[in-house]
Order: sequence, then C-alpha cells, then structure tokens
Amino acid sequence: MTQNQSTSIEQDLRQIANILLLNGTLTDCPGLVYGKTGIAIFFFHYAQHAGNDLFEKYAFDLIEAIQEQIHVNSPADYERGIAGIGVGLDYLIQNNFLEADDDIFEDFDKRMYRAVMYDPCQDFSLYDGLTGYGRYWISRLHQLSSKQAQACLLRIARLIEEKLPDISVKEQTEVYCFLHDLCQIQGFEMCAKFLEKLEIPSTDFPRLDNSTVVNIVRICQHNRYFNSNLQDEINAALQQIPDLDMEKSPASIGFLTGYAGEGMLRLTALQQTNISWMYLL
Repeated sequence: MTQNQSTSIEQDLRQIANILLLNGTLTDCPGLVYGKTGIAIFFFHYAQHAGNDLFEKYAFDLIEAIQEQIHVNSPADYERGIAGIGVGLDYLIQNNFLEADDDIFEDFDKRMYRAVMYDPCQDFSLYDGLTGYGRYWISRLHQLSSKQAQACLLRIARLIEEKLPDISVKEQTEVYCFLHDLCQIQGFEMCAKFLEKLEIPSTDFPRLDNSTVVNIVRICQHNRYFNSNLQDEINAALQQIPDLDMEKSPASIGFLTGYAGEGMLRLTALQQTNISWMYLL
C-alpha cells in the first residue's frame, strides 16, 4: 500500500468516525448487522488504532444503550435482535475489548432458549431464522460449558434433519455453513452426516447484497466454507478500496451496508484488524 493510499484511508476513517459519533446512539436498531452493536465493534477497533480513549468511551456508551434497549420480549433474530447482539458481544470478549461477564448473557440466554424451544420455527436462514439462533448458542459454548447451549444446538440439528427435504435452496447455504461449524465441535460430530445429505449449496451467499463491504465479505465467506484459497483475491480487494464518496454515502450507518462496515474494511486494509469480523456477517 502506498503512502497516498494510507493517507486517503486515514482521512476516510476520520470522516466515518465523525459521522458515527453524531448518529450512532440515535439509531433505533440495537442489532449487529444494521445497528448499535456493529457500530460499537467499529469504535473499539478504531479507538485502538487512533489511540484515543474518546472512541472507546463512546463504544461503551453504545453497549450501555443496547442493554437499556433490550427486554424479555426483544426480537431473537440475528440481523437486528438478541442472537446477533450476543454474537457481537462474544466477538468483543474474544478480542479483549470487553471482560467476560455471564451476567450480561443471563437474560439473553433466557430469550434465546425460549426462541429455540418454544417459539414457532420461522425458517433456517441466518439473519431471521434458526441457524442465526444456532450461531448464538455456538458462541455461548465458547464461553462456558452450557447445558442450555448443548440442548438448543441439538434441537436445531434435529429440526434440520427432520425438515431437510423441505429446506429451500437459499436456506441450504445457511444450513451448510452452520453444520460445517457445528460438526467440528466435540459432541456434535454426528452433524457431518447431515452435510452429506445437502445438495451443493449456492456459494454466492444469497443473504448478501452488493456493496464494497459485502463483496469482500462474500469472498471471505467463500474462502472459509468452500476451501477456495482466495487469500490473494481478498488481499487484492483490500488494496483497491475506493475512496469514500460523501455524495454517494452508504445506505446506512451499520455493519453490513453502512459506515461501520466501511470503517472496518479500511482498518483491515491498514492491517489494524484481521478479517474475522467479516465472519459475523
């Protein structure tokens, strides 16, 4: 990366941070993909890069606002609800931005247990359905040996087995990726047989639309799940991020299609973080 590219990216990051400082707490959505959780992730990383405690404080303010916003009947979905928020908090804990505190997850666990065990099954998509719930419970397994997590993951696996013939082609991609990760966890090896029954799913990740962020996320997810060895393509894409065009601003301020994602992309290009944040999407 040239000095001019680095300077341009730093300018973009300052603009992004200023916009998110003004608008982050004003967004109604507390979630990971479009709301406060994704914005908080950006600010924790940016504070570390900029060496400015103001940004870290703002990230903590966002976490507090999220906690005040959610309640026992909050939506459970991954896109805007509890599942994605929980996975986002786990990401922050794993990256040492937050301290592990099971009290944070106590109410989350109750809501997500109810979602898996008692709420009507919507579908098997990541953003709105059961594989998103499953992602939450996988993250809880990383933090503690939870009987609740094991029970919920086994129920989701059994529902996948039961409904396998009826799962749509679009949802098969989500199911494939979920089972791919689940069967690598001790106690869930039997899920590998479900993978064998799936048709080869779409590798385009139908949930992802088109944007600068999304297009690179798609390459990373393809690399992760389909052994494509696309690291050179990922690196090339990160070196060719266009300058932020304020006259054609992102569609939102969130993680997937908004300023928070644009900021994370630029921090990754500067090698100030790795690509693991893309796996959240």
